[in-house]
Amino acid sequence: MKTILFPTDQSIKRERTNVTANTAPGNGVVLPVANSSGYAVNDFIVIGPEGSEQAELCKVTAVTTQTLTLATMKLVHYTDEPIVKYQYNQRKFYGSLTASGSYVELTSYGSPADILPGDPQGNYLEYDGTEGYAYFKSTYYNTVTTDETDLADAEAVAGDDSTRYCSIYAIRKQTGLTNNPFITDAQIEVYRKRAENEIDSYLNAKYVLPLINSSGTQEIPFMVENLATLLAGGYMDYQEFGADGQGVKWLGEARAILKQLQSPGGQQLLGSDRLEMQTRTNSNGIMSYPDQVDNVNGPDRKFTMRQRF
Repeated sequence: MKTILFPTDQSIKRERTNVTANTAPGNGVVLPVANSSGYAVNDFIVIGPEGSEQAELCKVTAVTTQTLTLATMKLVHYTDEPIVKYQYNQRKFYGSLTASGSYVELTSYGSPADILPGDPQGNYLEYDGTEGYAYFKSTYYNTVTTDETDLADAEAVAGDDSTRYCSIYAIRKQTGLTNNPFITDAQIEVYRKRAENEIDSYLNAKYVLPLINSSGTQEIPFMVENLATLLAGGYMDYQEFGADGQGVKWLGEARAILKQLQSPGGQQLLGSDRLEMQTRTNSNGIMSYPDQVDNVNGPDRKFTMRQRF
């Protein structure tokens, strides 16, 4: 199965206001708001802190100066909770054999799907089809206006998110950038790739790559997820703030752990079964010295204290 994460972009978010009185759930709820300017009938709004269980997506059916009437509101909302208008309310998912090939909507795999404002990481696509799609795209869709963002402009994503060491959201959270629209996912992806490459360069000396647990299944241990988050966040923070930020500290913490994992007799990298991940073996074996003796010319193997084996 391939699992692909599609974060909710800041670009689809519009006007913001807040709730001005505690309001019970129900159908046709009249929600008091600080300012209804910029809101209209058939708009979609998210009430509550995005990325929390209190956030829900609702449709507006009527507007007055300081109220929004909603088709349905499922949760209780309280004074000062945030409200933000979403330009779209659904995601569509597409698959293709190649990154630049023809994309087909994955209707059998949940497309279109409602945007999930309560999930801080966005929408997941789980694909296990026989079509063999290796690349995926996602667009935004408005069920009222039938507007859809351009599929050609959507970023093609390789279906390997389940094998990535950490999520884009985890890096945003580490650096305090969860709601910063000026730092794009594409920018963060650069730092994530750097972090993954550095982790691999350390672990390759001791562990099988890609990482395999004791049962022979590919797995990303929680420690590796944490290391990737620290490294990527450290790169970003150092880029922005230099030695005055937290980046140097995060990078140092991650690299100290990696050195322990790399060294023989150091920390072990454990899978979810609490057993060590599969380690590398020396295919040439260990040879003793001298392996053979030449009484005329002397031993043919010479070693120095600086050599590493």
